[in-house]
Amino acid sequence: MTTPLRNQLGKRIAPGFWEDAEGHPHWSIPELLELVNLPDTPENCARVTAMIREQVLKVNPEASIIERETPED
Repeated sequence: MTTPLRNQLGKRIAPGFWEDAEGHPHWSIPELLELVNLPDTPENCARVTAMIREQVLKVNPEASIIERETPED
């Protein structure tokens, strides 16, 4: 069984941001929270997720956003 290209690192953009082998952007919410010294709580995760969703859809209303609990999902 091969690993989906969405799970293969294409390039690291910045802490918490990376691009998969197909060129699609990804965000690691726990990594972003750690970067700004916020605890990884459900509330903080929800807040950061909502902020990212809002900004992505503002720039590209047609964007498809997939939330996954783990990279394997």
